[in-house]
Parts: sequence; C-alpha cells; structure tokens
Amino acid sequence: MSVYLAATIGAAALLVGSAVMALAIVRQGARRREAEAPRAIPASPTPSAASAEERDAMLLRMSHDLRGPLGSVVTLCQLLLDGDAGPLSMKQHQYVEVIRRGGQTVLALVDDMLDLIGLESGRSDLDPDATDLSALARQVTDSTHATAREKGIPVQVSVPNRPVTGIADGRRLRHVLARMVEHVVGATDHGYVEVVVEPTAAGDAALTVRNTRDGLSETARRSLEAGLNLEAPATALPDGQPPLPLAIAARLARRLGSPIAVRTGEDEGLALTMAVPLAARDAPALAPDAGAARPGARILIIDDDDAERGQVAKRLQESGYAVSSVASGDDGLRLMRESAFDAVVLDLVMPGLSGLEVLRAARADSRLAHLPFVVLSAMYMTRTERDVLGPGVASVVRKGEVSGDELLRAVERALAHFETIPAGDRHV
Repeated sequence: MSVYLAATIGAAALLVGSAVMALAIVRQGARRREAEAPRAIPASPTPSAASAEERDAMLLRMSHDLRGPLGSVVTLCQLLLDGDAGPLSMKQHQYVEVIRRGGQTVLALVDDMLDLIGLESGRSDLDPDATDLSALARQVTDSTHATAREKGIPVQVSVPNRPVTGIADGRRLRHVLARMVEHVVGATDHGYVEVVVEPTAAGDAALTVRNTRDGLSETARRSLEAGLNLEAPATALPDGQPPLPLAIAARLARRLGSPIAVRTGEDEGLALTMAVPLAARDAPALAPDAGAARPGARILIIDDDDAERGQVAKRLQESGYAVSSVASGDDGLRLMRESAFDAVVLDLVMPGLSGLEVLRAARADSRLAHLPFVVLSAMYMTRTERDVLGPGVASVVRKGEVSGDELLRAVERALAHFETIPAGDRHV
C-alpha cells in the first residue's frame, strides 16, 4: 500500500510540475512576443493553412499528452480516497486529497486555456442559447462546496423566485462563474460568500460573487488596494494582479461578451460581477441537466485505462446502472454484438481497434446503428470535430471529469436519445 501511494504521489508531482512548466513556457513566450511586437514585421492577416494545421496539431497533442496522464492521476487519487486500495491513514488521506485538488485545478486551467485559444484562433465558436441562470448558479455553488467547506466558508445562493433566463454559452459561462467563486472563496478568511443572480434595469442579469469586507484575507485586501486589473493580458501577472485561472476566465468572459467587473466598497469586500443579456420572456430555458439515473439501464464501458474504466464503472453503478466493461475496442465490439446495451461509454484513443473505428463499425452494423455513445477523450475537441463523430454520439466528456456529475448528465442524454428511437429499430 505504501509503495502504491508513493508511486501515485510521485507521478502526480511530476505531472503537475510538467503542467506548470508548460504553462510557464506559454506565458514566457507570450511576454516575449508582446515585448518584441513593436519591432516585429507585421504578420499576415490570414495565417497560412500549414501554420494553422501545425497549431491545431499542437493543441491536440498538448491536450492529449498533458490531460490524459494528469486525468489518470486525479482518477487514481479518487480511487485511493474511496478505499479501493485499502484504508488510508488520516495523514495519507490529507496528502492524496491535496494531490487530487491540485490535479483538478491544473486540468481546469488547461481546459480554459485551450478553450480560449480555440475561440481566439477561430477553431471553435460560441454556442449561445437560452440558459436558466438561477439553476446554473446553484450548480456551480454545489460543485465548489467541498473547497469552501474545508475553509469553513459557507457559500449561499440568492436568486429570484421566478426563473431568470439569459442568452449565453451555458458551458463556458459555467466555467467562468466557477473560477469567480473559487477566487472569492480563496480570498475569504471568514464570514461567507454569496452568489447572486438579479435582473437589472438595463435588460440583463447580473451574476455576482461577493463576500463581506471583514472576511477578506490580507493578501486579497492588498491586491484590491493595489487595484485588481482584469483587463491586463492573461500572461502578465505582476504583483497585485489576478492569479492565472481568474485572468484566463476574465479573458474568456470578454469573449462571451460579459466582461467581469471588480467592485469594492465600505460595506463589502470583493465583488466580481458579469452581466448576461436576458432572453425574451417566452424563451424556454435550458436548465443544467440534473443527471438523474435510470436504474437498470445497461451500460457498456470500453476503455484501455484501468483506473479510468474502474472509476467510470463505480460512478455509474452507484447511480443504479447495470455496467459491463472491457479494455479494448475489439472486445467491446464483440460484446456489443453478443449482448444488448442501452448506451456505450467509449474511449477514443486505444491500442488495436480505436474508438473511432468502433464507431464506424457500429454505424455499419444495422443492429448497432442506433446505439447511443458517450465518448471519453483527453483531447480538446471543437464543436465541428465533435460533429464529425456522428449523430450516434450523444455527448463528449473530457477525461478527469468523470468523478463529477458531467458523466451522469452525458449518460442521461444518451439514454434519452435511445428512447426516441422506435422500438423496432433498437438492438435489444
């Protein structure tokens, strides 16, 4: 047990260190380019196809080679905390929890950076739609409760009694709001943090994360006195400027058309606010999926990563699903043809028969053509690239997120897709 724990801790340290070094190199390169910009020859307004392809390939390589191993470390840490390798001492539990949180933080940071790069390079587009802002605020608050609870900082939500529907890219808005909550919780030593959703006279809704002035940490107080500048480049981090996660979130918020404003006053501490346009009164809101399980539904997991496969299986079994799992695409395809399943959770990158080849084979088989898939991937994929996977893919879940509710929501969407298929066309 001690050897297993030590190996996990050592691997985590190396991966987190590599991620930090990679981010530092990116930031250093950006600073150098900014410093040399006045002397540089003006670049062509439209990059060549070759340079665009090289950039895209680099993004895919970075997302797969960095997110994949780091996601495995996060998963292994969760399995250790759940007692799969035996009981941990109190000290070991504390150490593994620190590694897990650190890995999740780096994963979230890499995701936000890749998302921002994709938007700024034109590889991906915004996907605005009618979104229930009150439900989104509650979802983000629930996801950050663990960190706040460890600090002893209550996080409460204040929303109107009636639904507040905004027009926004819900997934990206959720990421930005989560970084706002994480930052304010981190800047709070005592008191409480409040997440507020309120319509304004300007025709939008203000999403505010705030604490009380007497709850501010000394570090946060000094940064506010120096002037917290969210308009600075995300790579410029002098003293008094926001940490990288919040700086990137602020830049992403500007891309969403809802820049983050910093407000302070005598009666309040730190308040971060963003304004989201309100939808028309009759627009149906897309509330974040609750991920309610459908007990007894049959799920097949195909993934060559033992730790990831075990974590996914455990999460689904705890929610009442009947789960089978295999470690290769060949075994998965054989089992799909021999048995009946309601949905398949599929890894894309595997030795032998890859996930893409499994998808193609399923589409070509009349008995499997309507079987819905949830794809697991460590790669950053744009909306266009996801569309290439085909209509049979109900959702794409990034590896490292399976311990949360995202996997359950994805499986629920896949099962909902299955129920729309005429009974005579199903493989049962």
